[in-house]
Amino acid sequence: MQPMNYLALDFWWSLIQGAATGLTVLWVWLTNRQKVNSDAIEKLRDNISDNVTGLDRRLIAVEKDLQRIPTHQDISKVHDRINETNENVKNMQGNLKQISRTVGLIHEHLLNGGKR
Repeated sequence: MQPMNYLALDFWWSLIQGAATGLTVLWVWLTNRQKVNSDAIEKLRDNISDNVTGLDRRLIAVEKDLQRIPTHQDISKVHDRINETNENVKNMQGNLKQISRTVGLIHEHLLNGGKR
């Protein structure tokens, strides 16, 4: 039998250990990288979900507000009432001019002592 070459055996053992360590490091690095990617994707998914939920709430609020806005008929009624009020103001303006004229004549009559 040949004597055992312990130097060769030590070399090969060190090579196998180094390869195993290198593969373990590579496996850990890839696993951590996948975990980091998964966490980032989960955070992004949560962020998008929160944004969509916020937009849903805002859309519901806008839809509720739109249900309460006046229609064209309502605006037409308001316009008609404004026109009616305008006519009433014009009539009152004419009446006030007549009253002013009458008061002016009474004042003039009083200043002249009833003489014309």
